[in-house]
Amino acid sequence: MPFNFKNPSKLFAWFYSLFCPIYGRNFYKELLPALKLNGGESVLDFGSGTGVLAKKIIKELSNGGTLTCIDLSEAFLNKVRKKLRKNTNVNYLLGNIQEMDIPSNTFDKIVITWVIHHIADDVRPGLLQSIVNTLKPNGKIYVIEFLALPHGIPEMKLIELFNEIGLSGREEYRKKNTGLFEFKRN
Repeated sequence: MPFNFKNPSKLFAWFYSLFCPIYGRNFYKELLPALKLNGGESVLDFGSGTGVLAKKIIKELSNGGTLTCIDLSEAFLNKVRKKLRKNTNVNYLLGNIQEMDIPSNTFDKIVITWVIHHIADDVRPGLLQSIVNTLKPNGKIYVIEFLALPHGIPEMKLIELFNEIGLSGREEYRKKNTGLFEFKRN
């Protein structure tokens, strides 16, 4: 049975809030330096969940930078709002990015953590293209993803998805069945 991320149960939201910081700890330690933020960038946290990563990124955006958190779940987005309530440089967007009017060339960096394997195969290319359209010409996308079946997406399939929409990538870090990847335009 797939998870319902749009309308998560309270139990699932609670579990997710505990799981992400624990499981993600090593990956976030690798991701933050890889982002090479100077504080003035515009960053998209796509599928921001409960805001675990957003809370870490916002600390790096103290020089006029902005963070945009997108999620399908109002419950999760409300958790992010609560965590980041003291920050004025955060935008919150609820819904499907394909239905949003985000201008091209908006974001310097985009992070997508543990989201792609939850997107249906037939929807992935169009959704990822919508995300890439918001990336600035020299921008980069960072992906943390489960790579083992049946729950994850195989590494070659993940790389092929981004290659097909004009990005090249490389693995930055790997631990067990999860990898951190950096993608940029060819």
